[in-house]
Amino acid sequence: MYRYKKAPTTGWCFFVLALVWWRMLPKRQRLSTAEFNEYFTRGQRLQGRYCTLVYTPHTRFHGAVVVGKKVYKRAVDRNRLRRRLYPVLRAFAERTNQTGVFQCLTKPAAAATPIGDIRDELRGLLARATEAR
Repeated sequence: MYRYKKAPTTGWCFFVLALVWWRMLPKRQRLSTAEFNEYFTRGQRLQGRYCTLVYTPHTRFHGAVVVGKKVYKRAVDRNRLRRRLYPVLRAFAERTNQTGVFQCLTKPAAAATPIGDIRDELRGLLARATEAR
């Protein structure tokens, strides 16, 4: 195995890892494929212009963001949009201490929309989901 002469927490490598960690949810708040499918089928849907939020009551917070090929053909673009929406879910979980499973499904209209509008809509859908409880 390759060994570093400096500590691995110094330099640009650590900076890149910190950015990726900050944007994603912690592993305990993510969903497995089986959990995603289960909560997707029995969840309550809230429709917006750019995304759909599927909410299912749960004892802990879990979140997911899905960007399909109908939104962006290239995986690079899909992942960029996902990375920009995950902090909204993360901030919501930390700020409100709400529990439940929140799945954000983007629509093709999101491709031609500024990211600020999509974030605002997602924040509104999250607020509506917690009010409907």
